[in-house]
Order: sequence, then structure tokens, then C-alpha cells
Amino acid sequence: MAIPVRVSGADHDGAKFDVEARTVTLSRNGATLILKQHLKPDQEVKVRFPRRAKEAMFRVVGRIGGESEGYVYGVAQLDPAVDLWGIGFPPMADSKRVVGRLVMECSVCHGQEVVYLNELEVQVFQANQSLSRPCGPCAKSTVWKNAVSDSPPQKPGALSAGDDSSSMPQPSTVGRRRNTRVNAKLMACIRQPGFADEVVMTENVSRGGLCFKSSKAYLSGSPIEVSVPYSSAGANIFVPARVAHVFEKAGDKVYRIGVTYVKPEEALRH
Repeated sequence: MAIPVRVSGADHDGAKFDVEARTVTLSRNGATLILKQHLKPDQEVKVRFPRRAKEAMFRVVGRIGGESEGYVYGVAQLDPAVDLWGIGFPPMADSKRVVGRLVMECSVCHGQEVVYLNELEVQVFQANQSLSRPCGPCAKSTVWKNAVSDSPPQKPGALSAGDDSSSMPQPSTVGRRRNTRVNAKLMACIRQPGFADEVVMTENVSRGGLCFKSSKAYLSGSPIEVSVPYSSAGANIFVPARVAHVFEKAGDKVYRIGVTYVKPEEALRH
């Protein structure tokens, strides 16, 4: 989620700075930031979030890469008690029982939370682009919608192959599935190192993964990241996954791709 922030500290050469910057990703423990300054691991910087008039100290974990705007740094928040972002993160254990993940915003108090969606909630969101759910600050159920990112929407690859799936052969693993599938056409984004992001439409989703069609021949077993449901203008959550199987429709160069979510520790090993 791109959020404009102000970062102050000293660069690699000791020169002080106080500049505008933006986040690339947010987490319960920290963030990634884009800065033009050269920073070194373990140094401390102050990050201020003007929209909420809050600030917190962060430790620079290291540089991840670079973009046209500057360097991308991973930073860890030193005092977890400071609620800098104003986004509620659910317990990690809850993530094992979901089929979709969204950053959502209450339409009344505008509080934001990472929301894990079960099978029923995915279908309700698909139909209405909103959900009715309890809001702690409002002390009642309110309407929640997808939170909008502060930055201009990214432009990943065009939506892939059409949605005529009636003639496509179903994967042979259907009878052996451990998780119930929900036939749902949801926008999803597939991210793979070295390739442009691809926006696709799912055929079905489950707690264990999803299935979509593409004109791109993914390699079975290759690691990817998946965001579902996906919004080009919203804050999106990408989770590690791998390509479990690839089926080609004879002669049409259209592939049905089966995806399995993987645990973060497994993703790190690969």
C-alpha cells in the first residue's frame, strides 16, 4: 500500500535529511520505503505519517532493491505499541482459514483493517464489492469497502485469456481436494520474478489455492505471488504460492493454471 510519509535521519555519510517519501508495502512489524538517500543497515530513522499526525522510530534492516524514484529499504518498527498506520492486522493463525485477503475500510469511521474472507464472504464481496462486518471503533456492524491506495494505480499486464471455461478439461485432482472450491470469477494478480504482473480472472478459489486461465504457459512448480481479490486502485495483499499444474486446451494456446498457496517459510527456502 503506497502511503506518503516523511522520513528524517542521517544518511550513510552522516548528512542529516528530512524528506518526503512513500511506502511500498506495510506489515505488522514494519514497511518498505523508497528513499533517494543512501542508508546503512541498523541505523535508525524517524517515519512520520502526516495524515494521522503520528510518528515512530524504525531500524533499517537493509536495502532490497531500487526503483526510478530511489532505493527500496526494508525497515522494522522499534516500538510495536505505536499504531502508526492505523491498519488492524488479524492474528497470523487466522490466515489458514481464508480464500481471499483484502485491506478494507469502514464507510463510517474510515478505519482500515486487513480482512480475511471465507468462502461465503468472498461471494458476497464479489456480488456487491462491499461487506457488512463488525467495526470496533463504531461498536456496531457497518459497511466495509476495499481501501484505496494513496498512489496512482499500477498498470500490470492486461487481463488474460477469455472466460469461456465450459469446454476446458477439469484437473484430475478434483476428487482428491482437501479444500472446498468456490466457483467465483474474481480479479486476481499474478506476480512472478522477471515478468510483468498479470491480471487474470479466477475460475474458482479455495483455502488451498485457486485456478485461472492464461495465454501464458507458466512452468509447473514455479514460485509466484498471488493477490485475490485484486483492485488496480486498491491496497492489495500478495501471498506466496506455486504453480501446481498446467493444462493446455488443444490447439488454442490457452492454459488452465492451478495454484497452491505455500507457507512463508517454504517460500523462503525456494
